[in-house]
Amino acid sequence: MKQSIGKNVLLSILAVITMFALFTLTDKSRNFIGTSYFNSNDFQAELSQFERSIVLLVIAVPDKEAVKKNITVTADEIEEYRNRYGNLDEQLNSIRSQYENSTDEASIAERNKKIEDITKNFHDDSYVEKKIRLEKEAKVDVYYKSIDRAKNDFLNDNDDFNYDLKNVETGERYTSGDTTSKNAFHKEYSSKYGYLKERITYENVDNFWDVQELMGNQWARFEGTVAISNDSILSGHRAYQYKYFLTNQRIFYGVLIAGIFAAIAFVLLWRKSSEKFQQEDWEQKYSSLPIDVRVVLFFVSIFVAITATKELIGNIFYYKGWDLPIFTSLFAILFTGFTLYQWRWLRSGFGKINWKQSLIYSWGKSLKGFFLKRSIGVQTLIMLIVVFFWGFGTMLVFLQPAIILVWIPATLLIGIPVLIVLLSRMSYLNRIIVKTEEMARGFIGNEVDVKGKSPIADHAASLNKLRDRIKSSHTEQAKSERLKTELITNVSHDLRTPLTSIITYTDLLKNPSITDEERASYISILDKKSMRLKTLIEDLFEVSKMASGNMELDKRKVDLTQLLQQAIAEHQEEIDKSGLEYRVTIGTKPIMSYVDGQKWWRVLDNLIINTLKYALPNTRVYINLDQVDGEAVFVIKNIAKYELGNDVNELTERFKRADTSRNTDGSGLGLAIVQSIVDLHGGSLRMEVDGDLFKATVKIATV
Repeated sequence: MKQSIGKNVLLSILAVITMFALFTLTDKSRNFIGTSYFNSNDFQAELSQFERSIVLLVIAVPDKEAVKKNITVTADEIEEYRNRYGNLDEQLNSIRSQYENSTDEASIAERNKKIEDITKNFHDDSYVEKKIRLEKEAKVDVYYKSIDRAKNDFLNDNDDFNYDLKNVETGERYTSGDTTSKNAFHKEYSSKYGYLKERITYENVDNFWDVQELMGNQWARFEGTVAISNDSILSGHRAYQYKYFLTNQRIFYGVLIAGIFAAIAFVLLWRKSSEKFQQEDWEQKYSSLPIDVRVVLFFVSIFVAITATKELIGNIFYYKGWDLPIFTSLFAILFTGFTLYQWRWLRSGFGKINWKQSLIYSWGKSLKGFFLKRSIGVQTLIMLIVVFFWGFGTMLVFLQPAIILVWIPATLLIGIPVLIVLLSRMSYLNRIIVKTEEMARGFIGNEVDVKGKSPIADHAASLNKLRDRIKSSHTEQAKSERLKTELITNVSHDLRTPLTSIITYTDLLKNPSITDEERASYISILDKKSMRLKTLIEDLFEVSKMASGNMELDKRKVDLTQLLQQAIAEHQEEIDKSGLEYRVTIGTKPIMSYVDGQKWWRVLDNLIINTLKYALPNTRVYINLDQVDGEAVFVIKNIAKYELGNDVNELTERFKRADTSRNTDGSGLGLAIVQSIVDLHGGSLRMEVDGDLFKATVKIATV
């Protein structure tokens, strides 16, 4: 046991060393691999700061008097200065109120001087302009004092930099030190290598924005050389930085070599001793935890191990290992070992995982149920939070009696009102539950009272809608039974009438004493009644077939304009004899649609026949066909000779007629057939009744 634990500790140490080397490689490789001190990140950052500061603080500082000459004062600035402390009356009243109790001559003279100054501000623009100009000049002076302080600090901190730079625009030359002798660092600025270019206003000082506004966005370009001599890296702060870099570079390579050997040793030892990371007792306890808890522990262990290992990097590089924290090292080793144990345990038990036993799964199910009605869930959560803090506050009162000063108002203003609301909602919910149980037993009763705008009130409103739908369903069921009875009655009547005539005239034909003329008349009547009976049966069969969805359509590209013209021409003789005046509006442009031409002709034919049978004589019938928004719209309107009633939808019921006495020749199936054909084509049929005006609108998509 002790031997296995020792090997596990060794594996953990090797893993920590490997991680340490890996993180060192990723974090510091760009700074140490194949680079010198002068290419390091630290020096390059220092050089960038030098380049910027030398221009802004030393060699391209604008002339202060020239900046002041650029000062301008606008009318808006004058107006702002005047009203900075209010309008004229407000400022004068303020001054008078300040000196109202002053009676000595000096105070009165001072008050009068201020009043005179304020009054002059509002009457003399040049007077105000002079004041504003002085304010801006003062800001310029502050800016240049800040520049001088920053310049002194800069020169003291960068005395080992030598430079020989010339302004590209003005030709002025600036030098410091010797840049021609042997140097440890040398950088040239030119059109070939790039100019030293900076904006000439320094941001890190007072009143920068005010001076920037006066000077504009001006830039300066310089060519020349910046260098650091060999002597500078042998003594002084530059020598310290140089040696510090070389030491860290050696440490970097040493860490990489140690990491490579540690990684090799870890792989070899892991192959032989990975089974040591089992510990069955620990594994059983670990496996009893929910899978998501195990995964969280695994990643927490990784995080702690990585964080502790990275923390060691700073101690190695910045303190050279002399201040290596023991607890951080132990944390890194301990959590690395724990991670290795968990890796083995997770891998061995991964195929046996029951995800439904995880905490996230159970919490998800609970939250899903809790927020099925989101507003109820949120309100309940708020109430639970209030009750929790109320109880927590009550407990604190016993520990700290002074808290009662806060607890009493909180109880009166929050705790008790929340409790009352909670009890009220529960009472309301119980009443709704009782009403729901009554509806489940088939007792509809009265509506549930809807109180307020809470989610429970919304549920009560939904329950009332369900009640209305059940009531409507009962009404529809009664209507369906009534229509079924009427259908049977109407079918019986419409079939019995021609059948009775056929039987009667058949008996009359059996009489041998009738004349040939009478016989021919009876045969004609028999033929007419037989054809009527045939039409009724065929129409009934067709509408039943369409209603069941068993009819197939032969859709083709058809010109609806031409089809309507043919349907009207088919009935032209009947139209002329009907005494009706047909007003037909059909465009000359073809209106194409994919329809079954024969079935769609039946739609038009039935609607035209409907007007011939049921339109009031000596009235107009309007027929219109047009294309609107990608649809063909067919409209037919007429004045009915019979009272249509209020329920226009019943007109599409089978054997339903406006002529309730059923004295006309219609079958009562015409509009039902129209409705079925239009539905099969994916179109729409809308019928409207306004008094005696009947209007049918048929729409279908065009191509």
